[in-house]
Amino acid sequence: MRYTEYLFSAYKHNQACRVLKEKIDQYDESKFNTEEVKFLILNLYYLSGYIIECSMKFKIFELCNYDRLTEINESGCNVRGINYRRDIKNHNFDILQNTLSSFIGDFPHMSKNKSVNILIKKWNPEIRYQNIIVDYDHVVKFYEHTVEFLKKTNKV
Repeated sequence: MRYTEYLFSAYKHNQACRVLKEKIDQYDESKFNTEEVKFLILNLYYLSGYIIECSMKFKIFELCNYDRLTEINESGCNVRGINYRRDIKNHNFDILQNTLSSFIGDFPHMSKNKSVNILIKKWNPEIRYQNIIVDYDHVVKFYEHTVEFLKKTNKV
């Protein structure tokens, strides 16, 4: 895998989230307690988290000047001071943020919105297997935050 594929993945997840949001918005709010809509909302939350994760990983490799044409591997990471297994091959936003911060100071993945930050802190890939209920309005704010983070990642 080349590091630019992380950015491509973030954009793919964003497209899927956009479609999910459009689908959910077609439902009357009285239907939000149905299993179908709860499932769609949870998937919007789940995939939105991957927008942050993939964006952060892309930015880490971009900032450490990893060759765009070279496959990511442990030795290539080691040369750049990155422990691939610890710093990249995980789904932990805090670890990714620490790695990212070692290359660029002020590039936080957190939001100014408390409800969004709660969802950021709770996010992990295992939520797709859980039967949790998340507030749609908060998930939409979370998704909007991830879109802004993606845009920022691709600009800086």
